Amino acid sequence: MIASAPGKVIIFGEHSVVYGKHAVVSSIGWRCYVNVERSSDFLIISQFGKTKLDFTGKHSYISYAIKRFSEIKKISGAKVIVKSEIPPDSGLGSSAAVTVATLSALNAEFEAGLSEEDIFFLAKSVEIDVQGIASGVDSFVSTYGGNWIIPEKRRFKTSLEFGLVDSGEKSVTSKMVRKVAELKRNHPDIVDPILDAMDCIAVEGAKSLEINDLSEIKKLFRINQSLLRALGVSTSNIDRIIADIEEKGFAAKITGAGGGGYILTTGYGDKISIGGEGVRIEDTEDWGFSDNR
Repeated sequence: MIASAPGKVIIFGEHSVVYGKHAVVSSIGWRCYVNVERSSDFLIISQFGKTKLDFTGKHSYISYAIKRFSEIKKISGAKVIVKSEIPPDSGLGSSAAVTVATLSALNAEFEAGLSEEDIFFLAKSVEIDVQGIASGVDSFVSTYGGNWIIPEKRRFKTSLEFGLVDSGEKSVTSKMVRKVAELKRNHPDIVDPILDAMDCIAVEGAKSLEINDLSEIKKLFRINQSLLRALGVSTSNIDRIIADIEEKGFAAKITGAGGGGYILTTGYGDKISIGGEGVRIEDTEDWGFSDNR
């Protein structure tokens, strides 16, 4: 059985959302596809190679997804094959997408009867298993799709267009989340006001998106990026790329954990569709998974 789930962009609220602040997030058109077949043992096949259950390597999210699923419905084996349009370590929710798609495919193949809500909560648990701390936003958006204001979980619509630019650097979510957490522990009087400011930006940003106020979104992007830089999750390379984008009349900021990955822009770069469908079951024949067997 094949399931797919979308990646995501965080428009506003990176890192601050981990501490209960507001975030504005959207699913994107790039998806991760996972095929699950019953088997006598566990085998995971992806662009990273073939492994059995691997809780510390490139297949950690898939392995923990299988572990969490097995706590609900005991299974003795499964072949899991992954094809993804979402670049890994990109800040675009590739880990959440493969987790949600894996859980959904397992659910369908083994007829466990899990709801979308069940899938979301399991996926959030997997995020915490791997990262140690997680907001669950990536898993939420990958499960349900759409444009959302968090924590209210309120949908919104916007006609504004966005673009993505690859920084050429890898973004490791767990590393960046731990970095900000350590900074917050060591300097709470400095970091807490930054997170509060990000909260205000997300609230104002949601309002501006709903009325399609591009001018205000550009201003908020610039302020938000400055705060992300203050948290230490930008890089000199990202700063240079954003400066070049600014010179062309656009605004840009990190999307996701930072340290690398993709940069979200107000229309420059690869155009993306936002707010699309969440997790779904696919037609096996459409994706030719026999090529990977």
